[in-house]
Amino acid sequence: MKTLFLAFFLLYTTGSIAAVYKCTDTKGGIVYSDRPCSTDAKNKTKEPQPSTQVKPEPSLTSKAADKIKSFFRPDSHLPNQTNSTPSPKGHEYNSQRFVCDGRIYCSQMTSCEEATFFINHCPNTKMDGNYDGIPCEKQWCR
Repeated sequence: MKTLFLAFFLLYTTGSIAAVYKCTDTKGGIVYSDRPCSTDAKNKTKEPQPSTQVKPEPSLTSKAADKIKSFFRPDSHLPNQTNSTPSPKGHEYNSQRFVCDGRIYCSQMTSCEEATFFINHCPNTKMDGNYDGIPCEKQWCR
């Protein structure tokens, strides 16, 4: 019985899937029909054009990436600060050798010196579990 009902239902509903034609009659009125437009009626196929140009908006990932990258750029809007005392050569060497590139774990480091630079200069590092200022004590800084 269920099969008969399902077959009847499918046969009955397939007729409603037929195409719908939008035509203009001889008086200029719009007529919808399930049959193609007659030869004396005009087909109305012209679609309305959008009135304004739509500009694609930058994706959220590029906005987020730009915001993250801005954290690592030197602040160009701040005035140049000149110190009367020169900075130690070791600090200059470290700042030229290592760059905050998003690494935050000890397993991503290659030396104690690199881990120390990251923990002192880069945000959100997770290399000092006991907060004593010495990073990666079990791997690099023994």
